[in-house]
Amino acid sequence: YGTKKKKQVSIAIHGTAQAKYWNNPTGWQETVDWLIERGYEVYLLSKEGDTYMGNNHPKGIKYLDSYTLENTIKVLQESEAFIGISSGLSWVSWAAGTPTVLISGFTEEYTEPESCYRLGAPQGKCRGCFNRSRLDAGDWNWCPDHKNTERQFECSKSIKSEAVIEKLKLILGR
Repeated sequence: YGTKKKKQVSIAIHGTAQAKYWNNPTGWQETVDWLIERGYEVYLLSKEGDTYMGNNHPKGIKYLDSYTLENTIKVLQESEAFIGISSGLSWVSWAAGTPTVLISGFTEEYTEPESCYRLGAPQGKCRGCFNRSRLDAGDWNWCPDHKNTERQFECSKSIKSEAVIEKLKLILGR
């Protein structure tokens, strides 16, 4: 791929349904803080605005000057790593050759690229509903097993920032 790497990591936090999000309320911020403390710039590749559908952007991130596909791929290829959810930008990152940490509790492992650093729901938590239930695209808060209960989105809520940081340590060599 030949693009010179910069001391940066790209992230994409948004998707087309809340079930796709990393629903750990402190996960993104703790991960971004860890990266910034180590001198990394963190670029948000998602073009949705802050508070989109109730989802806040982490503090301290940088935004792209242009959200064209060409610029997004350029920033991905300049990044030492990418962190995303089960969405198109994770697949673009993987295809662009950027080490990709993929956070997804609502899919099973076989749904995602084999060569990414995938984090799924911990043992004992609900998982993989996307692979056994038809997504209701008209229901933003689709959660076929636990909607409107304490367990709604437990698959991704229970994925800890420490697990993401462990994958980053492998990729970044720290």
